[in-house]
Amino acid sequence: MKKYILQTCVVIASLLMTLPALAGIDIQTWQTSKGAKVLFVESKQLPMLDIEVTFDAGSARDGDIWGLASMTSLMLGMTTSKYSEDQINEAFDAVGANIGRSAGRDNASISLRTLTREKIMNKTLPLFAELISDTTFDKAVFEREMKRLKIGLKQRELSPRSIGSDQKWTNLYGDHPYAHNSSGTLETVEQIDLEKIKAFYQKYYVASNATIAMVGSIDQARAKKIAESLTQNLPVGTKPEPIAKPKLQQAREITVEFDSTQTQYSLSQLGIERGHPDYVALYVGNHLFGGSGFGSRLMEEVREKRGLVYSVYSYFAPMKQTGIFTIGLSTKNASALEADKVVKDTLSAFLKDFSQQDFEAIKQNLLGGWPMRIDSNSKIIGYLSMIGFYGMPLDYLEWFPEQVERTTKEDVLKAWQKHLDPEKMLRVMVGKPA
Repeated sequence: MKKYILQTCVVIASLLMTLPALAGIDIQTWQTSKGAKVLFVESKQLPMLDIEVTFDAGSARDGDIWGLASMTSLMLGMTTSKYSEDQINEAFDAVGANIGRSAGRDNASISLRTLTREKIMNKTLPLFAELISDTTFDKAVFEREMKRLKIGLKQRELSPRSIGSDQKWTNLYGDHPYAHNSSGTLETVEQIDLEKIKAFYQKYYVASNATIAMVGSIDQARAKKIAESLTQNLPVGTKPEPIAKPKLQQAREITVEFDSTQTQYSLSQLGIERGHPDYVALYVGNHLFGGSGFGSRLMEEVREKRGLVYSVYSYFAPMKQTGIFTIGLSTKNASALEADKVVKDTLSAFLKDFSQQDFEAIKQNLLGGWPMRIDSNSKIIGYLSMIGFYGMPLDYLEWFPEQVERTTKEDVLKAWQKHLDPEKMLRVMVGKPA
């Protein structure tokens, strides 16, 4: 830890000098005529434009058909009434534009990265808008992607890491919509068909349920026109009802027998929702506890002192409703129970006290590294999407490092003692722990 502190101090001064220049990001926001929320940052450093359109259409909206939201997101914009899959891919490839799709428990999104030359944008932007509002869900594409999905789900059943993750979410959340994996299961995806996908798309992919994030070398007037074009052919629709809060489950210890030389291990508990006032204190504390690699308590105790693992980590994952706090590692079967004890002892000790010197060093490491978290358009747009979707303050990119700077050791101890209890955690081990 002392070596880490010295290395940190060497780089802090130069990194902090860049903080003011990068922190002052001007986020402009408005709504389209159909009610979509828009967040925009003008960035003239590169002739590029990044757009991400996010919908409250994650797997928490699956209902009983687990995997429906993920399959809908996967097929979004693969074919339209005018263009085939090959024609769409060729059109974007011809101008060097990239399309991305993703889906998680809270939301689903589709993104575009394009050059801002007028000839190029005049091709990419109308086509991107068409992908969002005029998807046709081709049967051949559906059958192909369903085969791929089933292959992936079969592979998950053979992965101890995936087995452990599924056990963790299922046992932490019980019958809550967050409990199941976003991709579903082999049994539930059998219920998915094109009609169900179309119905899901028509219900959730509507303008009032959309958040548009844009970063690039255009002005606000152009950004407003683009935002309007992306939603003009979408129905207004309605926002879905909020997801219910999960209930705290009882502490459990689960062991899944798996024929491997390693045991996958996690120790978890429900944490907090996005926007919780204790998030910064929990985040800063986690950076010291298990979120900063070799600068963390877990790495020092579990790897450096005892050599039980190659890697160990912890994190808070806040979501629309209460997310998780988890500690994870992989170790030899023979050392699984010892690693479990060291993790729990380290957590219990951390909840009682930790070094002020270590705390200040890790806090400065966070502040010094903050500019690198927002030093590109692709990183900024990720924050814009998060700010817009979760309703965070527009000055978040300035507010967050200021809050980190103000956070004290006492703030961290108070927050961690409030939200975490070693006696109420879920332990999952997959392997053959001795």
